[in-house]
Amino acid sequence: MTRHFFKVMMPGFEEKLKLPPAFSAKLKEEKSKEAILKSRKGTWKMKVCRINREDLICFEHGWPQFVDDHGLNIGDFVVFEHIGNLRFNAFIFDRTACEKEFNLVEAKKEINDATTGVAKPHFNPKNTNSTFSFYCIYHLREPDKESVKSSYHSKNPHFILTMKPHHAHKNANVTIPAEFVRSNNLGDKSRVILRDHRGREWPMKLLVQKFPQFRFRISTGWHDFYVSNDLKDGDICFFDLNSKSQSTTVLMDVQIFPAPI
Repeated sequence: MTRHFFKVMMPGFEEKLKLPPAFSAKLKEEKSKEAILKSRKGTWKMKVCRINREDLICFEHGWPQFVDDHGLNIGDFVVFEHIGNLRFNAFIFDRTACEKEFNLVEAKKEINDATTGVAKPHFNPKNTNSTFSFYCIYHLREPDKESVKSSYHSKNPHFILTMKPHHAHKNANVTIPAEFVRSNNLGDKSRVILRDHRGREWPMKLLVQKFPQFRFRISTGWHDFYVSNDLKDGDICFFDLNSKSQSTTVLMDVQIFPAPI
């Protein structure tokens, strides 16, 4: 049985965390109502909920405390190693794909008991596993579109673009897939606003090329977005069409999945 999976932190991750469907299916024989997560900072207990209609397992009570104690943000990701009986080792990585560093002197952290609220000191630095940390970085060094699709769920129309060297050019254009333009009736739009994960908005012009092949491009303003968000070759951008788009202006929320440095 596969022991490892990872989850990218996406909007709404603070309250609960759904395990990947394929991994949840492997745990369907596990009957425990609690899970234990252990990181370099300590150990946390949390309640487990089961969403029968989706056949999913998720972490609930206790997960928000884990999020706060590790300073998790959108774009961070956590690698989980299941060691049995819903006990997991957790390895925390930031948006650069490097493992987060914590002050281990202050990390004699409490067990967050989701049922009693009892806290107990427990930290033992000998329990850290640097070999597995290297394993995670090695195997996750190249994000791909399929893993992004499985990690980020949106009901809105969207497309995914991998950054290439030409996207960094000062006068670069970004081509929006023709089928995406047609299916969402974007052909008459003249401007687009890209909103990054910090909520900053970037107005840009849209260019239409009809011959010899139909192309719809994001032009003026793209370079500022690229530079301000520290984009680089290999990063993956998830463009999510926002329903609040206006008559001549398209609004898209952009989530960035960085390639390791």
